[in-house]
Amino acid sequence: MSNWKNWLFPILTGLTVTALALLPLRLSTLEDGELTGTVHAEPLKADNNFPSKPPELPGRLWLLAQYHSIPDFLTIVGQEPEREKLTELSAQAQTELQRLAELGILPEKTWEYSQDFTGGLLYLRDQRDLSSAAFAYLNAYDKQTGDYLSLYLDGESGRILELEMNSEQLWDFSVSAEDIGRVFFDGLDLEYELISNVQENVAAFQLADSNTVHWVRRYRDTLHITLEVDWQMVDDETRIAMGYPPVSKTDVDAAVMQNW
Repeated sequence: MSNWKNWLFPILTGLTVTALALLPLRLSTLEDGELTGTVHAEPLKADNNFPSKPPELPGRLWLLAQYHSIPDFLTIVGQEPEREKLTELSAQAQTELQRLAELGILPEKTWEYSQDFTGGLLYLRDQRDLSSAAFAYLNAYDKQTGDYLSLYLDGESGRILELEMNSEQLWDFSVSAEDIGRVFFDGLDLEYELISNVQENVAAFQLADSNTVHWVRRYRDTLHITLEVDWQMVDDETRIAMGYPPVSKTDVDAAVMQNW
């Protein structure tokens, strides 16, 4: 009997030491598990927890174009804005719509029906160079008229970067797609080149210092000012990394024709 008593104390001592060593690790694991499932309450920013290099407007347009077409290299975070923030963004959008109407590229009363916006905040970061930018996307719908409006706001300048509108107000609005595009980009202080205008109601503009193309389309009661990747400018390394073959002139011409 005395033999097992002699072994008991060393065994208990060993178990105690082991438990003390493992307990902090277990507690840390449990705490990490709780934090992982927690929704961040603080407002997200374009530079949250990461070193960032905010680009100029052409670079921000490139991030937004990638989001639409080739999001593989982006870190994408969306957030539903609080009511106060949404009110602020709505007022900002209405000011922008009024500015564009005063410039003559939107119907005069465009901003009046868009009083109640819904939407969210969007944060994009390029994983390759850590360039990042914030945007807001807003939508408005008038039940009485059926008018619909959606747009993207630049988080830095507050300017409208993209817009899609469906409204009966456009029936009597005779401004051409080319004229809309030129005034729109002049207002953004961007250098651009008209690269396609085969029809009065469709025009494409290539932006300087950005691998992007803006398309302006005018059809009866619709107006679209949309941003797309300029596939002629995307390097083959990026295309191959995405699982696509290197670009060829035939591919580019086909893409252009498809957008006409």
